[in-house]
Amino acid sequence: MNTISKLKLTMRSLGVALLLGTATATAAVNSGNATLNRLEIKLAGQNIVTGFNPSTTSYDVTVDALPVTVSVSAAPAASDATVGFTVNGVSLGNHSVATLSTSVNTIVCKVASGSASSTYTVNVSANVIETGRTIHFKGNWSSTPYAYIYSNSTPAKEYCGKWPGTQLTAASDGWYTLSLPDEADKTALVIFNTGENGSERYPTDQMPGIALDFEGNHGWYLLSDKKWYTSNPEGPQKPAITVSPASGKVKGSSVITIDIANEATSISGSFNGRTLSLANGTNSIAVADYLADGEEGTLTVSASNSLGTAEFSATFNRDDTVVVSGLTGDWRELSIYQVMVGSFQHSDRGASGYSQMWGPQGHRKNGNIKGVTEALDYIKDLGMNAIWLTPVFDSSNGGNGDERLKATGYFANDYFKIDPHFGSEAEFRELVNEAHARGMYIILDGVFGHHSNCTGASPNGNYVDNRTAANVRGSDAGNIAYPGSLAYFKEVVRYWMENFEVDGWRLDQCYQVYQGGHNYWYDLRMEVEAVANERKNRGEQWGTLGYMVGEDWTSAGRITVTQQDGLKSVMDFDGKDNLVNLSAGVGSIGWFLSSDAASRGYRDAGVNPTIFLSNHDTSRVGDFVDINSSPEELMTRHAAVAAYSGPACTYYGDEIGDKSGNGNADNKARTSGRISGFSANEQRVHDYVAKVFKARSENPALWRGSVQRQQIGKEVEVITKTDAETGNKVICIFSQQNTSVSIGGTGEDILNGGTVSGTVSVQAWVPVFIRMN
Repeated sequence: MNTISKLKLTMRSLGVALLLGTATATAAVNSGNATLNRLEIKLAGQNIVTGFNPSTTSYDVTVDALPVTVSVSAAPAASDATVGFTVNGVSLGNHSVATLSTSVNTIVCKVASGSASSTYTVNVSANVIETGRTIHFKGNWSSTPYAYIYSNSTPAKEYCGKWPGTQLTAASDGWYTLSLPDEADKTALVIFNTGENGSERYPTDQMPGIALDFEGNHGWYLLSDKKWYTSNPEGPQKPAITVSPASGKVKGSSVITIDIANEATSISGSFNGRTLSLANGTNSIAVADYLADGEEGTLTVSASNSLGTAEFSATFNRDDTVVVSGLTGDWRELSIYQVMVGSFQHSDRGASGYSQMWGPQGHRKNGNIKGVTEALDYIKDLGMNAIWLTPVFDSSNGGNGDERLKATGYFANDYFKIDPHFGSEAEFRELVNEAHARGMYIILDGVFGHHSNCTGASPNGNYVDNRTAANVRGSDAGNIAYPGSLAYFKEVVRYWMENFEVDGWRLDQCYQVYQGGHNYWYDLRMEVEAVANERKNRGEQWGTLGYMVGEDWTSAGRITVTQQDGLKSVMDFDGKDNLVNLSAGVGSIGWFLSSDAASRGYRDAGVNPTIFLSNHDTSRVGDFVDINSSPEELMTRHAAVAAYSGPACTYYGDEIGDKSGNGNADNKARTSGRISGFSANEQRVHDYVAKVFKARSENPALWRGSVQRQQIGKEVEVITKTDAETGNKVICIFSQQNTSVSIGGTGEDILNGGTVSGTVSVQAWVPVFIRMN
């Protein structure tokens, strides 16, 4: 075959091959499959059909506004498929543009392949932007409620008529509604009532109304909860997940409870890599089934329904170490050591601290958490069993004041972080663990009535209502409003108790939380006690005390935060003044120790105040009683505190008679903390304080005993304290002169050692404690 013939044959073969290839390429792919791989209705370049699934043929879509222009297109699964659209009945081809009307728009995509066909429908409507506000009220009252809505502006305004206001309209399930006039904004107040001659009203007579400060267009006020909700609290809700404990250290004997509320339709979870079988309601998982001692694992939970999805994730560490503390869990036994974090101690191994703080010149400002940790043995040896830290929450980004104010800690911007100037969360956890290892509680300073630039969400999505809010005192208004902030601060106390095993709370300017005729300390105390009890029931040792003490700086008879079953302890400023001044000599001590709270002016039942001699806002006791000339009189005052039936607090430095510096009246006591290098008199008073508080820890009669008072003239007080539960009996003798006192039996001198019988020699201003046989 010649070359030309070969070339013709080759070209003919190539043509056949190309022809066959073309036939193969044009054969239909997925013929008979009338589904779509992609459906796009694009508005401003964005596909409004989100989450497209080929097997889902109907979609409801909302857009911000109508009319709008959209493009429509689809990609069929089969290569031989035909695609066509209709928009509100008007036929269009694939890859077309259409204008949607102001009403509901129906876009239909028809797909055909072979003998198969299918239809996809997209309904497009505009979001309904609701205007105006509506209140919903449920009080289970005997008659239809009214709403009297007004403002405290000058002049005052009435928005829905004069008293008793406007009658609400009955809805369903006991709810009543009222549409608010536009002028009734978030500053307006409402008093719910049952009419001119009705007997029911909330808030009660002479109390201001409830602020209409709910978010959004609807406010639901459930009287039993005494707070606003943004949706019907009794209606359908997105699932909610509550895990207790929420994270952190757990024992092998512990049980983690997972509560899933609001009827989730899909639930999943895992712990330490193992799948969990969970259901709506309460689920319990045993730590020992998932973690070995010392092992760490992550717990994840997800729950969803048609209204949304809730998710949870946290890390747990199993620690079966048992610390024998010797503590009873009765907060009357507290011997608290208060430290001002910024001025107490600085450790070079910790955070840098602040450089300035409100306080006396020439004294430490850069104290840190690590410094407190390194002083724990000193505090323990002093006979203390608890530490109150001034606030350690993050104040570094606050908007109020300069660094001097931020360094005090009393104006936080984030209640879920440790201030980085003081240390890290890890360093705080180390402090708590080391204190617990020594049998000491940790008490945090909670400032829940004012803040500085705290605008972020909590881990659970709660916020601070940061409007100025009048309080029961009528002065010193804070910038935290209740009940809008209640959920946030309930979460705060639970977070630190569950995640860091915090044992108690000192509460700054606590009268600020009594607002609108309601003492919200009742609600917060219920939450603290609930967390403490949950932890007890799980077998936890720490984070179970639930101690709360308020600072309501006024005389006993004017204290309000104990009303409405609120706080059960407050700082005893009257008691402090009595013991510091001793206007009747040791007779002032006898009266104080033998008088219960009611006879000292506290009006509400079940209140046991916390006694102290100084704190960070007052002058020091050492300013009134000189360590150099009258060390014994300092010893007397500390002995009186140690013999008190109830919580006792010692401000750092008072154990050595420290004096205030040259600061302002409310910050001059923030002197540099010292734990060594004492003078002879300082060491003498320090050692005596350690003895009386050690005696307090070993004798329940001293911290909870009943009192029998015997006066010998005006210069000797014999206080006999007896603990009914154990029979422990201690005689405390306070004298202004050298004397001998009959004790009517035999006992042990628990401060000086040795057995005494019949009579006891007492040195002037140096009390003795005798434990009777």
